[in-house]
Parts: sequence; C-alpha cells; structure tokens
Amino acid sequence: MLFSLFLPRSLLSYLAIFIPARAATRPIAAAWSDSTFGPDGPWPAVEVTLGNEQTISMYPGREFQSFILTSDYCNHNKTIPCYANTAGLYNDAQSQVDTTGSAGHIQYKASPNYMLGLDVQGEKTTAWVDTVEFGGSTIENVSLALLDQSYMAYPDGTWYPLTVGCLGIGAPDTVNQSFSNSYGPPINASLIPGYLWAQNTIASNSFGMHIGSANPRMPGSFYFGGYDQNRIVGEILTYQGGYTKGITLKDISIKVMDGSSPWEYESLGGLLASGNSSINSGGVQVSVDGCSPYLTLPKSTCDAIAKQLPVTYNENLGLYFWNTDDSKYTQIVSSPSVLEFVFIGDSNTNNVSISVPFRHLNLTLTAPLVDRSTQYFPCYTGPSNAYTLGRAFLQDAFVGANWNSKSWWLAQAPGPNIPSPSIVELANGDSIKASSNDWKESWSGSWTALSPEQVSSSASVSAPIASSTPSSTNGTIIESATPPAGLTTGAKAGIGVGVGIAGLAIIGAIVFFFLRRRKAASSDGVTSNPMQQAPEQGFYAPVKNPSSPGITETSTATSGQPPNMMMYNQQYYQPYPQHYAQPYPQPFPQQYPQQFPQPYGQPYSTELPAPGIMPTELPGSVTYDPHLLGGAQIYGHTSPPPNHVTPHSSYSPHSPNYDVYNVGQLSAQPPVHDHHGQAT
Repeated sequence: MLFSLFLPRSLLSYLAIFIPARAATRPIAAAWSDSTFGPDGPWPAVEVTLGNEQTISMYPGREFQSFILTSDYCNHNKTIPCYANTAGLYNDAQSQVDTTGSAGHIQYKASPNYMLGLDVQGEKTTAWVDTVEFGGSTIENVSLALLDQSYMAYPDGTWYPLTVGCLGIGAPDTVNQSFSNSYGPPINASLIPGYLWAQNTIASNSFGMHIGSANPRMPGSFYFGGYDQNRIVGEILTYQGGYTKGITLKDISIKVMDGSSPWEYESLGGLLASGNSSINSGGVQVSVDGCSPYLTLPKSTCDAIAKQLPVTYNENLGLYFWNTDDSKYTQIVSSPSVLEFVFIGDSNTNNVSISVPFRHLNLTLTAPLVDRSTQYFPCYTGPSNAYTLGRAFLQDAFVGANWNSKSWWLAQAPGPNIPSPSIVELANGDSIKASSNDWKESWSGSWTALSPEQVSSSASVSAPIASSTPSSTNGTIIESATPPAGLTTGAKAGIGVGVGIAGLAIIGAIVFFFLRRRKAASSDGVTSNPMQQAPEQGFYAPVKNPSSPGITETSTATSGQPPNMMMYNQQYYQPYPQHYAQPYPQPFPQQYPQQFPQPYGQPYSTELPAPGIMPTELPGSVTYDPHLLGGAQIYGHTSPPPNHVTPHSSYSPHSPNYDVYNVGQLSAQPPVHDHHGQAT
C-alpha cells in the first residue's frame, strides 16, 4: 500500500505546506540605459550584464544570436577616441578567467554583416557563449557572435567603426542554437526568450518592443514574455515567420495632421513608386530591423521624398542633410507633419498606416561619420542586404512576436504622452491587443501647429519645450532642465525664503566641520591623506594600428584614461601577462573541463526545443567556409561600393535561391538575409 494511506489527512495537509509551489511566470522588462548612442541617432539602448559584471548597452532587435563588440575592437582600429567605448565592450578573455564564457570549440563563424539596412564588412565573427543577466533574470550559455574587426561600409568605399552591438531577441519556433564542435557532442547555445520560457520564467517564447526616442525624450519599452498595451495604438498587422522577413510596403505619403501645411498641399501620396517604373501598385518588399539605423529605400523613393524637403544629398554617405538655414526646415520638423508608411494588411485589401513625425526624422550625424554635428534626414541609398525600415522607423512603431506560434506583429506606437505601463503577459498562442489611446493626442504639446501667417511669412518655428529637453553631445543624451516661466510673486517669495534658510544651513555645516576638524587635528596630531582615486572604468587607450581599414589618424591617445579589464598601453602590449603564454591557464587546456564537455548537460538539449522541434546541427567540417555577401572576403583598407540590387517582391527566406550556409554572388539574385548560423 502507498505510504500516504498510513498518514492522517490532517498531517498530509500540513506536509503539503512544505512542498514547493511552481513559480509564477511574469514578463521580464529590459533595463534601458540612461544614455543614448550612435553617430547617426542618437538612439536608445538596453543594458545587459555578461559574465561577471560586464555591463554593456545594446540595440535590441537581432533574430537568433547577439552580435557584440569585444575589448579587442579598439585595439584593431586607430580612431581616437574609440567610439565603441561609450556603450561598453565585452572582454572575452576576462570571461574565460572568470570561467563564465567560452568559444566551446564551435567551428561555425558567422559573417559580420548582421544589419539588413547597412553593409557591414570585415573578418568573420567568433562564436561564443556566456551568461547574460537581463532584467534581473540569469540566462546561461547565451549564443553570441563576437565582433572585433568589422566596419560599416558606405557608398564611397569608406569603412567606419561600429559603436554598439545588437541584442538577440529570439527566433521563430526556436529556443536554442546547436553548433558542431571539434571534440564532442553539439554545443547548445541559448536564445534569451527561449531559455526563459524553458525555465518557466516567462509564459511564452515571445517579446514586445517599442524603442522610444531621444528627441523628444520617450522611454523605451521592451519585455520578454509580454508587452505594454499602451505602446500599441490603432490597427495591428499580423505576419508569420521571422520579424525581419520581407513584408509589403505599398506606398509612402506626406501628411499634415493639424494646423496649416508648410507645403502647398495637406497630403501627398505616391512617393514610393515616384520616378521608378519598376515599382508597381503592389509596392516593394521591406524588412523591419532594430539593428539597422536608417530608412533604406530605393534611390528613386528617397529622391521623391527629398524633393519635398529642404535637404541636400551627400553622395559619400548616401544620406540627405537638412538645410537648417531654410525657414521651411523648422516649419517641417516642428509641425504636426508626418511621413506615412502604408502596408498591406492580412486580407491584401485592407491598408494599415504607421506615421513617423518629421520631428523624429530630424536626426544627428556625429563623428566619425562627419567632422561636426549635422542634422540629416535618414533615407539611405547605399549598399545593403534589403530595403529596410530601421530604428528611424521603430521610434514610432511597435513590434512583437510569439515565436512558438511563429507569429509577429507590427503597429503604430504612441507619441511622448504615454500613459503608465499596462503590462500584458503573453501565453503560448496568444496575440496582442491595442489600447484605446488616441495617437494624435499622444503628440499634443510636442509639436507646433502652424498658423497661416507663419507659413506665408516663412517664419521659423520651434517645437514646444518639455520640462526636460534632451541635448546631444557626441551621441549621448544629457538631460537639461528647462527653467519655469511666469512664477507668481508668492512663489518667488517662497523661493527666496527657502534659499535663505538653505544658505544659513550650509554656513552652519561648514563652521561645524571646520571646528570638528581642528579639534581632531589638535588631539591626535595626524593629518589625513586624501583617498586614492579609483581608476575610471570603461575606457580603452587603443594602440594605433596602421593596417586598420579606412580610418585616418586624428590625434594621439589621451593620457590619464586607464583601460577596463585589459590594458592597451605600452607596458601591456599583449592581452595576457608574460607568465600566461596562452589564453588559458595550464590547469584548463580547453574552455570546458572534462566533466563539462558542453555548456548544457545532456538532458538539456532534449528539454530546450519547442514542442516537436529539435535543434538543427549546423555544418561542422573543418573545410566549411561561409562566404560574406558579395562572394568575397575583404580585408583591405577600403571596399568598392557593391552594386545595390533591388529586392524583388517575391523574395522569401524560404525561397529556393536562399542558402543560409553558402551565400554566393548576388548579381541578378535579390538581396538575401544572412541569418548567421541560425538553427531553426
């Protein structure tokens, strides 16, 4: 008989108290950095902690693995300062010392070209795994691709250094990637939402994201396992597959939402196909990508939009600079004027629009792309993998996915007047619902409706100033308080009394500490020494490398700015001290001790995948060599501008021409999405 039959029911009830209950799931929120980043934004970013307290800011939006800049990056290019330091760099050598990170003998090396809307060239990445702390939750053995010699390639052939990596946010019907290695079973590398779901931390393998903006300041919103319903306004577009796959953009229009128009019209459509007979009424295929910065569109489309704006085309960068001396410039970027993107809905007959105010399209270029800060319109015409709507678009769009159901969503996001978060948990198979908030009202107070007199007189117009206005310095937002205006006499008197009392308190405190200090000195006769200042963290003094591609030397390294983790000054000319002749201490000749032959124990590889899905083993032969886009690897100082191929509306990652493992010459083929070693 069962043991429970011999126990009184009251005792069984008492013992039940000590049986651990299954932990409740909850959405996991990202921690957003207080700073913004990038030479082409500035852009908001989320903070993650890798290994042993290596905190790094990253743009969210990469399918599958995260692409991350390493501490060697500043050592391989000679720009001073090293702009990648601002967001933080990952020290893979330190992670090995801390026994949290390893290459795991993974053979696969992904292409560095992780953006869809901008070409990235350079050496292949290094596959890596390490622990990641995200929103207070720890994810073991996260799949990473390390970047240390990769650069942004612009139309004139110049390569510019990267500044921020991109965080992996999951993949359709996938919870982990499986990689072949040289010494044993395949390595299972975690995808963050898949791991959290497999560990019953979140209710579904899903995410919801609105990145917000720097000007006007809008905090970002990112959740694994849920979403903020107040970040969704209006109709929702639903798609199947990966969120970066091509969707149909039917048209682009200019519209004025309120007040008088700075143009001779209130609305102007047909801009997508203007001047391009190859674009029919069905539109073009575009991808949404949080890793890419721009609106990467056909040159004819960008020119058609630019014809309506006071901008000048820059051939070197493939971007449009605002003519800030033109009175129309302030009228357009400060008024309720928007660029409207029209998408074809599920029924192929219902059109859904997402509007991006021109205030969000008045972005700033900084070094190293330009010598001085320059306002620009982010329509990009240079080399890329696909027509792409990047972060310039995602300032005003919500995107989310329920990966296990292979569904993802796109919708209008609100303006700066965002209500308090209304967090909704997503279960497996769940969809999302929009709020009942009014989009136009969400922008109230953040733009200026023009009067007929302002338009006719060509007067300059300023956008309303909020209580805290962000200003940018070298790509980083610094909040500057706006002084209150129109104080009443009583308020002024109250402030005067308060200042007087505070002044007396400060004087009293100074006298007290002065007398106390004299008394202490006379009693023991000892003078205190100032505390030694701790070294400032997060700065790398890079060694200038003459072989670095496309970067010119601007100055010498500034003294007094110590590096973090690994030193790159002259007394540390190599990453490891002399008594360590190799990256690993002698007791550990390989990344994993013998008792841990792979990041996960054997049972884990069968527990992680989604129902009915096993991880696909990637190619693992020694001769395997995935190609860069364009069919050639480039190591020189400059790269000739590749031919920009117009994406075909029939393109799909699942088409017969698509080969994830060996992408050859593009020539007449449509641009491809390089998934960099994904396992589906």
